[in-house]
Order: sequence, then structure tokens, then C-alpha cells
Amino acid sequence: MSGTGKPRMIVTDLDGTLLNAQGAVSERNAAALRRAQADGALVAVATGRPAWWLHPLIDCGYQGKAICLNGAMVCDVGTGEVLSTIPLLPETMRKFLAGLDSQISGYAVAVERVGVQHPASFAEDRYDHPWAEEEFLAKEGGRFRITDREHLLAEPAMKLMVRYGHDSDALATIARDTGADDVSVTFSSDDGLIEVAAAGVNKGVAVAKLAADNGIDAADVVAFGDMPNDAEMLAWAGHSYAMGTAHDAAIAAAKHRAPDHDDDGVAQIVEKWFRP
Repeated sequence: MSGTGKPRMIVTDLDGTLLNAQGAVSERNAAALRRAQADGALVAVATGRPAWWLHPLIDCGYQGKAICLNGAMVCDVGTGEVLSTIPLLPETMRKFLAGLDSQISGYAVAVERVGVQHPASFAEDRYDHPWAEEEFLAKEGGRFRITDREHLLAEPAMKLMVRYGHDSDALATIARDTGADDVSVTFSSDDGLIEVAAAGVNKGVAVAKLAADNGIDAADVVAFGDMPNDAEMLAWAGHSYAMGTAHDAAIAAAKHRAPDHDDDGVAQIVEKWFRP
């Protein structure tokens, strides 16, 4: 840590990490991060979520930076401004899916494009979100607009999502076996969903850049996460914590364990440095 003995930066995943089982930031977690920020620490969020799905942060008054879509986009939560993007090009997506076609059939795809409002999200008619929230369900007037694959792949996207079966680990292995070296494949849901970004895009790279932009070394960063899409971030940070119910990939990447997300695990660790 720095000369103060306290972290200079705290970065946390959302789902399964900072958010509780109700999908909200608890008052204890929010208070712990506010104290850290008031004491001079840079507090940031790194999530697979798109910018339009950050209402739990807005609800708890968070106004800082959010690394979204696993690092493909960075935005300012307070202003809604998109600060940076790293897109997947149409030809890259088509090439990746052509390789996937040689391995499996019957999968469905969706994309997230640049933006924080409609119509940034598109899905094929048979695409089935693993989340039941109405804002996702295109057929119920949710964020994702139904279209065909040709239109889905016609413009650059921040993230390509592939839905197939109910085993994300197995699907990720199949996707990586296509030999595509110009994409990054990860996942944050166990239910047959992988998340594809441009090569080299991951939370670890994005967090490292944000830290460097603020003159902060990895040794002074504390990171929290629970799924494979957190692995690079957990491996990079000097002090990293896999949550109580974390995936094996997150546990392997992290230096430490934290209590469960539904037991204010982030706050329990942050309070070691920034006490109530």
C-alpha cells in the first residue's frame, strides 16, 4: 500500500459482488465506499453491464467512473458521458461466428452498441436473456430490440453475446476452440451465455489504464469480483478479493477471499482501512 497504509483505489464488480441478492447496493456497502472516497481513495466500478443498466449505482448516489461491458466502454455515471470505447468491428464478429458455426448450431446472439439509451441493444427473436427483468425482454417492450442477424452484425458493437444451452463454461471452451485470436471471450453468468469483445479488452486492462491515468500503482489498488470476467482485474490488482460464492476462475485469480455479496462482503473488507 501507499505511505498512508490505505488503498489509493478501490474497484468493484457489481453483480454477485457489490450488489446484494435484491440487486441493490446495501447501505453498509455504500457507506464504506463513501468513506473511502472522502478519505481520498479513487472508487470505481467495473462491470459487464452496459451503461444503461447502472441504476443500482445511481440509486445509491454514486457519481464516479464505471468501466462497462467488461472494459469495452468507460463512462461517467454522474454526467452520463461516454469517455472511451473499444468496438468489435462487423467483420470481426462475422469471422468469429463463422468459426462458431463449425462447432455448434442453434445458438442466438445479441449485441450492445455505443450509447446509453435506445436503440443501443439488439437481439435475435430467439435470444433468451438469463435475467428475467422486464427491461431486458424485447417482446415485453424492454431495452433489447428484436432484429435479424444481418442487422445485428452490420455496425460495430461493444459486446457480442452468444446464448446456447445452460453451461457457460462449456460454451466458452467451444468458442475459444474456434481459434479466433481477434476477440476476447468471457462470461459472467453460468446459464449458457458468453460475452465477446475485441481482442485485449477485459476489466484488468481497463482498470490498469484508469489507475495509471490517476498515477496509481497496482500495489495500491483493491479489487473485488466473483466471475471469470473479473479474473484479469483480480490478477492485476495488488490486493484482490474473490467473493464468498465466487467462480473457481475468480478464486484462482484473486489474492484473498471476501465474505458473500449478500453479507456486505465489500464493506467488511473496505472497513479494515476506512472504519465507520
